[in-house]
Amino acid sequence: MTSPDARSAMSNVPQRFAVGATLPVLTRDVTQPMIDAYAKASGDFNPIHVDPEFSRTGPFGRTIAHGLMTLAFVAQMLNDWTDGQFDECGEIDIAFVGPVYTGDHLEISGVVEDVISSEGRLASQVKLICKAGDRQILAGTALQPIEVRKA
Repeated sequence: MTSPDARSAMSNVPQRFAVGATLPVLTRDVTQPMIDAYAKASGDFNPIHVDPEFSRTGPFGRTIAHGLMTLAFVAQMLNDWTDGQFDECGEIDIAFVGPVYTGDHLEISGVVEDVISSEGRLASQVKLICKAGDRQILAGTALQPIEVRKA
């Protein structure tokens, strides 16, 4: 049973963090120069990312973006939603379920599925959405502590 204090706190959750709220959509068009720049920044020059000739003979038939590059886009979307608070105190739990190819148009967003108590604070539990067309790229959730307005 929810205590009166918990019910009161839930009713003061800002609308953007409330159950059913949709997060902003971040879009990115993935290019080989973008993948190459990420390889340079990360030091990950695996040929499956940066060598189109090599990649043609691999399991995907072409280069793929680094998974952590895709995750960086997800973090950017979450920071846009929280005005930068996600980097300070958010959590993420994801699985990569599909490759990102050069030429893919990514759409990254989420929806608040629940507001829960986490470490003594209310937090929005977000189902993450990351697609390239009809293909799902990653699956997972994010948890964002909420600053509750005073009643």
